[in-house]
This record gives sequence, structure tokens and C-alpha cells, in this order.
Amino acid sequence: MSVPPWHLTGDGYVWLFRYPPAFVAREGRLAEWQRLSLSDTLGALMAVDYLETTVGPYRELLFIPGRFKVAGRRWFSITSIYVNTEVSQHGGIEHWAIPKALAEIARERQPDGSEVFRAARDGQTFFAARLAAFGSRIPISSALLPLGVAQSRGRDLLITQPKARGWARLCRVHDMWADGVCFPDLRRCRPLLVLAVQGFRMTFPPPQVVPGYFERQAITG
Repeated sequence: MSVPPWHLTGDGYVWLFRYPPAFVAREGRLAEWQRLSLSDTLGALMAVDYLETTVGPYRELLFIPGRFKVAGRRWFSITSIYVNTEVSQHGGIEHWAIPKALAEIARERQPDGSEVFRAARDGQTFFAARLAAFGSRIPISSALLPLGVAQSRGRDLLITQPKARGWARLCRVHDMWADGVCFPDLRRCRPLLVLAVQGFRMTFPPPQVVPGYFERQAITG
């Protein structure tokens, strides 16, 4: 298994949300530490097609319910994520404690120029979205929106700060559906912004491990 850093290139879609707090409480898939440390509900949905990576091409669907105040800062945290290769699944869990599960994930170009991003398990679709990019490309970078992610492994806190840059266009979402079981149903949440990200390059470094963080929090809190 390839050790970090992982280097990745590809395309994808990013929905940026300010979720209703009641939605996050009900649908956020929060662990107890996330429930206690939730700082705000600025979160995201991402559907990504990694065309080249350290561990080969794969696709990914993930949900971030908000930002969490841990280790003195606010960090995003991933609570639901699917990939379509075992090497990505195992590496995400082993290196970064990202709770990746396996799914069949398809990206399909439509005759009208839109794309459908679809995820299924055992042949049953649990997420589908049809999107179309429009307008001019603009450069984007993780320097503008830091992507720091906090995850837990037992009593340890893992903080990872990936770096990314690429190009983005605005995006229309024609349809989106999720079953609310395998993946949160976001149809009643209005996104702040939806971007089609193209030709991005990302580096996912080794995490910073804070040993015993949650044990100390339990003792002091």
C-alpha cells in the first residue's frame, strides 16, 4: 500500500452549503466527539473523478457536515464517503482515518453536455446528480479555502491539510437525489455555491497525529 503523500489529479463537483443546524443534528452522521465540538454548519458535498493518483484512478463521493473546534482551530470532518477501489478505501482508513466505504461510482456524459454522477451499492443507486458547468474558468486554490480535515482514530486526533489548485466554473444542478440511508438526502438544503472543478492537482500529506487527544478531553471535560 502506498504511503503518503498521495498525489492526485482529476475533475469533480463541489457543493458548498450552510446547512440548517437541525439537518446536521438529524442527518450529519456525527460521532459523539463531532456532536460536542461542532462549531458551525459550513460544509460540502463533493463528487470527484481522480484520473491519476499514487494508487491509481478512482472516483469518490463525500459529505462534510460542518466545521469542528478541536486542537484550537476549526477543521472540516468527513462523516460519509464512498470510493470505488479497495486500494483507495484501505489507504484512506489506514493513513488518515477517513471512513471510506466501497460503492460503484459512475460518471456519465449526457447528449446535452451535462454529466451524471451516480453511486450505487449492490446495484442499487443511492445517489445521483445531473450537473452542467457554465461560464468562464477561474483559478482556485486551497490557499483561498483551506481544506484541513480532522478525523479520529480511537483516542487520537488526526489532522490533515491537503494542498490543491486547479480551475473552476460555476455549475447548475439540474437534478439531485439521495436515498437518505446510505447518503444524506440534501434536496432540501440550498447550496451557497456549486462549482465544476477541472484539471486540479492535489497533494494529500501524512496527517499530524495528536496522541490521546480525545482521552484528555474526556478527562478534562
